[in-house]
Parts: sequence; C-alpha cells; structure tokens
Amino acid sequence: MWSCVKNFFTYETTKSVVVKSWTIGIINRIVQLIIISYFIGWVFIWEKAYQVRDTAIESSVMTKVKGFGNYNNRVMDVADYVTPTQGGSVFCIITKMITTENQVQGYCPETEKYNCTKDSDCTKYRHRPGGYGIFTGNCVPFKTNISMCEIKGWCPAEIDTIKTEPMNDVENFTIFIKNSIRFPTFNYTKGNFLPSITNEYIKKCNFNKEKDIYCPIFKVGDILKNAEQNFTQLANTVKTAIAFFK
Repeated sequence: MWSCVKNFFTYETTKSVVVKSWTIGIINRIVQLIIISYFIGWVFIWEKAYQVRDTAIESSVMTKVKGFGNYNNRVMDVADYVTPTQGGSVFCIITKMITTENQVQGYCPETEKYNCTKDSDCTKYRHRPGGYGIFTGNCVPFKTNISMCEIKGWCPAEIDTIKTEPMNDVENFTIFIKNSIRFPTFNYTKGNFLPSITNEYIKKCNFNKEKDIYCPIFKVGDILKNAEQNFTQLANTVKTAIAFFK
C-alpha cells in the first residue's frame, strides 16, 4: 500500500532520443512526405474522396394495419378502411365516410351552394364543371321550396353535410412498419427490424419509448399522441382520413 502511495506522488517525463544520422533523417522525411502527398494529391485533389456520394440508394418500406372497427352497425376490417391496398409505404386509414347509394350517370340537381329560381340563374355556369358534374344551365327542384342548378354526372349527387359518427376504434388499431435502406457504394445496410427480434416477441410487443423502443408495431393512438394531434378532432372532420407516409 505504501509503495502505491509513493508511486502516485511521483513526477515522470518522457525521454527523447536524437539520432544525428543523415540516412535515418532523410528516410524519416521521405516517409512523411509520401504520407502527406498521398492525402493531399490522391485523396483530396484527384479522387475527392471526401465528396463521395451514393446516388444508388436502395430503400424499402412495408406496412400492415391490423384491427376491427364498428361503423354504422357494420364491422369494418382492413379491406374496408385502408386505402390503397396495404403493403406499400403510403396508406390512409379512413375514420369517417359518406356513402351515396345507387349512383348512376344522369341528370340531377347540384347540392353545393348553387341555389336558383329560374334557368337564367344557371346559364352562367353552363358547360362548367361543378362539384359533382357539369352544369346544363337548367334550374330544377331540389327540395320543397328549394331549386338548384342541374348537372350531368353521377346522380344523385353526394350530400356531404350529413352528420355521422366516426369510427372511434381506429385509435386502437396497430401498424406494423418494416423498413430498410442500403448504400451500395459504401456496402452499408440499416433497418428497423433487428436480427434479435423473434416471432414470439412480435406477437406481444407494442412500441414504447421507454420499454420497447425496437418494436416495429405502433398503436395509432400513440402515433397521434406523439404527433401532438387530437384523435377525436381529426376523426370528426368531414371526409377525414388519417394518413401515414414513407
């Protein structure tokens, strides 16, 4: 113990040896010059290696949504509320929809702020595209004591002022996201699906910033919460869909 204490309170300096030899000195400077010339001449000026960029980046994203919802007394599965067909890097989850039954090509009154009392009120819109078709220039009855400009298109026209309840089950849906990126020039690949992840782990995990940061399964409600968005407000917006992008 006393020896350790004495060694601790000691002062040391490095010993420098100077060899006065022309041969060794010339070899030393030549080696230094070669190293400096390699970095300046070859790496920086000729190859410009510090500016190398990989333009052939390969990336892929696979997504999969899971969950069942109840909308207008109808059970909705993935095929009903996800568009386009899932598997790609971009998809939308529909939270609210308005369905217009039995639409066919024909003539019918417009439903968007085109009130009229006579045909001359609609003539100025003739042959122009409306909200749901092309105006004919005629004023036709819409409801009792209400007339609208007539259109040619898909009839009956959609009425988007109908109040419907959103599919609140969306908040509990889960999204599986698997992505990877590869830089061929540097032979480097990175992804979010770790080799240590097993099938058993995937079946029971949900992403959590503290406990499961490597889980590739995300809950819709958690995503919106972390994005500082209010699910109820988004879901009640007419024609709203929650969208996730690559």
